[in-house]
Amino acid sequence: MKAPRPELAIPFLLSTPPSQGTTIEIPRSVPRNASEILDRSYLGLGIEGRDFANYTGSAAAPNRYSLNMFATFYNITGAETYIRLGGTTTDNFLYDPNQVEAITTTQPELANDERSERRLHAPFTIGKAWLDGLTLIPNAKWDFQLALARNNLSNMVLFARDSLAAMENSFHSFEIGNEPDLYNATGPAEDVNDRPDSYRPQGYVEEYNQWTEKIARDVGLGGPQFQALALSNFAADPWSDYQSRSGRSLQGTLMNHRETVSQSNRRFKDRIQYMKRAHPDVPFIIGEAAAKLGNGSGIPDFDLASSLGTALWTIDWILYTMTLGARRVNMQLGTTFDFSPWQPIETTLNNQRRPAQTLGSFYGNVFVAELIGKQRDLQVAEFGSGDQDVVGYGAYSSGSLTKVALVDLQLWRRSFMTPRPNVTVTLTGLEDGRVTVERLTGPDGGAQAEEITWGGRQWTAQSEGLPVAVRSDTGIVEVKGGSVEVVIQASEALLLSF
Repeated sequence: MKAPRPELAIPFLLSTPPSQGTTIEIPRSVPRNASEILDRSYLGLGIEGRDFANYTGSAAAPNRYSLNMFATFYNITGAETYIRLGGTTTDNFLYDPNQVEAITTTQPELANDERSERRLHAPFTIGKAWLDGLTLIPNAKWDFQLALARNNLSNMVLFARDSLAAMENSFHSFEIGNEPDLYNATGPAEDVNDRPDSYRPQGYVEEYNQWTEKIARDVGLGGPQFQALALSNFAADPWSDYQSRSGRSLQGTLMNHRETVSQSNRRFKDRIQYMKRAHPDVPFIIGEAAAKLGNGSGIPDFDLASSLGTALWTIDWILYTMTLGARRVNMQLGTTFDFSPWQPIETTLNNQRRPAQTLGSFYGNVFVAELIGKQRDLQVAEFGSGDQDVVGYGAYSSGSLTKVALVDLQLWRRSFMTPRPNVTVTLTGLEDGRVTVERLTGPDGGAQAEEITWGGRQWTAQSEGLPVAVRSDTGIVEVKGGSVEVVIQASEALLLSF
């Protein structure tokens, strides 16, 4: 029987002996495989337009839980959080400034369709009250999508003008359309056809040029403040594609560094390198990202997608995209998305009524934000490990090592009925001194947010999105003779701060 896990006064020495060990040589200066200098706003968010008012509440009744969750990232990094407000539902918006309600739909039967793709394609009408949310999230910078799929340019000029007035100094860019590769009904919602079958990238480019010229002129933008070509996960050449998507099982997909590297390289590496060569002034942003798992029958698996395993994938994937040269990633939020970092209101998901709650991926986002912190001239590099499940990344600030992230992607579940494996990781090449170690953990890889802790803290709806300490899970270790040992369990992550 496995010995109980102690509350950790000296946190990284466990009651069960390590099953194996590995050594990572840490470069003291920035290695050649490191990223370019990263913006502290690298970790962005995306909100599905249909759900926006749920995430913010209204000026009269703000959603305190959700707004505090947004504020978490600014509190950690001190940098504005870029939020892409858009998605398929936003691409089906019409704007009526005289409508009293924030959002309505003329086809509720479509909006409530069991197939999520059809729900996203329901026609929505937005009133001015919907724009109130743009004033409620502090320290936000907005990438704001306009509805190209509806093909109503005059209406979107009006929408752009009123939204720009609401955003004031927090405006960053307008995005023209969403997933135009699916406009000709080649994607999952094949009975929704926004353009003829012959629609191709050139058609999008022509529409994009027409829209940006008119919006810039009629709204009064001072420069080329636009984003373009947000493509779907189903895109095929010549459209290309944009985000990570996984299926099958945790260990086979999300908790699998080789799979993460392979999928990310295939989707992004060549495109990022091309943009750096051909258009070095145009940033490559992964505008809508998440990990989605199914149960084999096409139905999303809430327990997998909202688990600790997804939080660990979030860390591994975001840090790896830094090394590829992406300029920002936006992790997606939606009221009915099981991969969302949190659900802001009570909602029905997979035919179950679920309360407002924090989900597993939020903890991966917070971990990444802590690695970024308030550092200047940040660069990130991946470190090789002799253990196939242990992944290491280093953060360098102004050329000096400041943090190391370790992620153990070996899946362990309580149902395995075996002691939880752990690995002694020896880090060498360091300067002697004290190191703070924080742990992202839970009772197993499938643990849900109510059992997940980061640095011994949790963020919950009950605490209105403010961190609460629930266990002692942060400690100090000493670097002696240039090396230090830490013990990491299967299905958890450590952050070492030097």
